[in-house]
Amino acid sequence: MARFALAVFCIAALAATSSAMTFTEYGIDTACTAYDAVCWYETLKNFPKTNSKGFGKCGTTCSQMKSQVMKYDEPKQKEYFGKFLAQHGFGSIPSQYSTCESVLISGATETSDDESDALRDGKQEYPFRAFAYCMMKALRSKHGDKAIEAVKAEKTHSKKHWMETLLTRDNEFRALHGSPPLKRISPLNKAAQEWADKNAAECNSKHSDRDAAIRQWNGKGTGESLSAGGGPDAPEDAAYIASDGWYEEISLYPFPAGIKDANDPRFHDVGHFTQTVWKASEYVGYGYAYNPNCSPFTHYITARYSVAGNLAGAFQENVVPPL
Repeated sequence: MARFALAVFCIAALAATSSAMTFTEYGIDTACTAYDAVCWYETLKNFPKTNSKGFGKCGTTCSQMKSQVMKYDEPKQKEYFGKFLAQHGFGSIPSQYSTCESVLISGATETSDDESDALRDGKQEYPFRAFAYCMMKALRSKHGDKAIEAVKAEKTHSKKHWMETLLTRDNEFRALHGSPPLKRISPLNKAAQEWADKNAAECNSKHSDRDAAIRQWNGKGTGESLSAGGGPDAPEDAAYIASDGWYEEISLYPFPAGIKDANDPRFHDVGHFTQTVWKASEYVGYGYAYNPNCSPFTHYITARYSVAGNLAGAFQENVVPPL
C-alpha cells in the first residue's frame, strides 16, 4: 500500500518535478496491480480451488514485462508493454480475462467501467486504465463482490500479515475435514522462526530432527511442515503458497483406506496435507525468513504443530475425507 500511495503522490507532483513518475509508468504499475490481483485470486486466494503452482506462472509476469520496457522512451513503453503482457500474460490466467486483451494492447484510457475504489486510483486518467478496470470487472463477474473485497483487504487497500494468512488458511482447510481450529502460540512461533532463519541462512530447506530440542514442547515432539520458494520478498504470497501447497496434496491421498504410517511409500507425497488437517493437533507456530542470496529458493517457511500429526496407526481417525 505504501508503494501505491507513493505512485499517487508522484502523479500529483508531475508538474513540480521532472524526475517524478510519468503517467505511463503509473499506468503500467496500475495495470500490473490489476493483473497481479487476478493472478493472486485465481491461484492462491480462491477457496478451496487453489493452484499454488499456477501462481508461479503468472505471479511475476507483469513486473518482468515492466522491467523490459522501461529502458525505452515513453511512447515505446506504452506500445511494448501492452503487446508483451498480452503475449505472455493471458496464457497463465483463465480465459474469461481475454476480453481485456484489446484494451491492454491499445493502452486505452477511456472506459465506461468504474473500478476506481478497488484500485485506489482517485479516478485519474492514465494509460492502461481501461485494462485495469476491465480486469477488476471480469474478476467481479466471475467470483462476485467477495473477490473485489478480498483484493481490497489484502492487496490494494491494506495487507494481511503473513502469519494471519497461514493460520486462517490452515484453519479453513481443517474445517473442510471437521478438524477444530488451530491456536497460534508464541513458543511454537519462536521455534518455527528459529528454524526458518536457519534454513534461510544456509539456503537449505531441511527438516529438523524429530528428537532435536528445537522440536520439543511441553515434553513432547512437534510436527513440522516446510515450504520454500523463489522470487522477491513477499511473505503474504509465500504464506498462501505454503498453506495451499500443503493442502493440495489431498489429490494424492488414498481415501477412504488412507495410510497407516510414515513408512508407506505414499506418505512422502501427502505428509504436509495430513499434518494440516490432523484432528488431534491443537497448537501451531509459524516462521518466515528471506535470503536474496539464495538460489533457487529465497524465502523459507516453517510450521510447527502440537500435538504432532502423522502418528502411526492414527491416520484413519485424524485424516477424514472432506465433509
